[in-house]
Amino acid sequence: MREITLEAWGEHEALLLKPPRSPLSIPPPKPRTAVLFPRREGFYTELGGYLPEVRLRFETYGRLSRRRDNAVLVFHALTGSAHLAGTYDEETFQSLSPLEQAFGKEGWWDSLVGPGRILDPALYYVVSANHLGSCYGSTGPLSLDPRTGRPYGRDFPPLTIRDLARAQARLLDHLGVERATVIGGSLGGMVALEFALMYPERVKKLVVLAAPARHGPWARAFNHLARQAILQDPEYQKGNPAPKGMALARGIAMMSYRAPEGFEARWGAEPALGESYLDYQGEKFLKRFHAESYLVLSRAMDTHDVGRGRGGVEEALKRLRGIPSLFVGIDTDLLYPAWEVRQAARLAGGRYREIKSPHGHDAFLIETDQVEEILEAFLP
Repeated sequence: MREITLEAWGEHEALLLKPPRSPLSIPPPKPRTAVLFPRREGFYTELGGYLPEVRLRFETYGRLSRRRDNAVLVFHALTGSAHLAGTYDEETFQSLSPLEQAFGKEGWWDSLVGPGRILDPALYYVVSANHLGSCYGSTGPLSLDPRTGRPYGRDFPPLTIRDLARAQARLLDHLGVERATVIGGSLGGMVALEFALMYPERVKKLVVLAAPARHGPWARAFNHLARQAILQDPEYQKGNPAPKGMALARGIAMMSYRAPEGFEARWGAEPALGESYLDYQGEKFLKRFHAESYLVLSRAMDTHDVGRGRGGVEEALKRLRGIPSLFVGIDTDLLYPAWEVRQAARLAGGRYREIKSPHGHDAFLIETDQVEEILEAFLP
C-alpha cells in the first residue's frame, strides 16, 4: 500500500508516492561541539588564512564497535547542518540558536537513519558534522574571533573544499575513528571526494551523490549570480544583513536545484504558483541561514577541482581505484549533470547508479527510497 505525501525538509519539499514510514526512529539526538584545533595550534587554511581556533558541531548515532570498523561519516550539502537524523526534544530545541531552530526539529536525511533503515545505528556508528564556515554551530563568520571578542563577519578567511575535509578528519581523530565509510551529496560529495584523496588510508568505502570531480563553469555561474544578489544588496553594502539579496540568491539556487519536469508536474495548471514558491523559499531561507556563511561556502565550492596539484582530474581519480566507490547521478540534475558524475565514476573505477526523478539536483534529498535501494547493494 503506497500513499501520496507532502514532505518538506527546510527548502526541500515535494509531493511523493511512498510506502508508509516505519514508526521506528532513533532517540532524540544531542548535538555536541568539539574544539578540534585549539588556540595553541590554530588552523592555517589552504589559501593562507588563519583561524586561532576551530570548533565543529556534530551529532553521532549508534556506537563505535570494539574493532572500530563500523563508522560512517556523512557530509552535508551547502546549507545543511550536523542534524542528520532524529527529532530534537523540546529542551534541546530551545537550547539552539535561532538559525538552528529555523532549520527545524527533524534531521535532513531522517528517513535513512534508524532501526531497520540503511544507516541503522544498531549496525553503524554514524557521524555528521556541520562544515567549517557554516552557521549551525561550527566555526564560521558568526563565531567570535578569540583575538577580538567580536564575530569574524567579513574578515573570516576564504576556505577550500580541502579545508573542510581536513577539519572533518580531525573530528574522526577526536572520536577515535581510524577508518570510515564516507558519504556526501552535492557540496558534501565534493568533500567526500577530497577526503578520500587526502586520506585514502582512512576511507573504507566512498559514496558520492550528485557531485562532480570539478566545479565547472556552469555550476560556478549559478554561484556567481547568487553571490552577486547578496553583494549588490544596498543593505549588505551598508554592513547589514542582505534580506532582498539573500532571498534572490536562494531563488537563483533553487532554479539550479530543481528541474522543469518537477515544476510542470506541480504548477503546470497555475504557473504563477511556481514563482510564488521561489519567493516563499527565499523568505524562509532568511530565517535559517546567514549571508556570510553562504558567501564563504559557495566560494569554497568554486575551488573544487580534484585535479588541482595532482596532475589533472583523470590522474587524481585514478588514485581512488583502490577504494570501493559508488557514484550516484540524477537523470534530471541541471546543476551537476549525470554525465559528470558518470565520468568521475569511470575514471575512479567505481560503480555508477542513477536516481530517476522529476525533482532535479535535490532528488538525492527527496527520493530517499531510491537512495536507500542504491546504498543497500553497496554498504554491507
